[in-house]
Amino acid sequence: MKLLLERLGYGKWALAILKKEDRPLNKELLGELVNQYYQQQTNTKEKLLGSRHMLDEMAARLEGAALVDITVLGRARLYKVSSLGEELISFIQTSQK
Repeated sequence: MKLLLERLGYGKWALAILKKEDRPLNKELLGELVNQYYQQQTNTKEKLLGSRHMLDEMAARLEGAALVDITVLGRARLYKVSSLGEELISFIQTSQK
């Protein structure tokens, strides 16, 4: 789990949003919420995901690591935290205590 967390990069922000929202989100909304949450938590105007490429890379990393489950709805892909993602979130929370 530790290695997975180290390689997740800014995908941990997306996991936090998906856990907080507790509902499937499309990639664009997920990216917007990640940027908003990052700006609130770091008290900055800088965006974490500054481009579509960064958003796509983050989503691919989460999907490739099986940290999210994806539902295809028409042309949209909806992301939600997978069981492995839940385990990683629990690991993060217990590691910080």
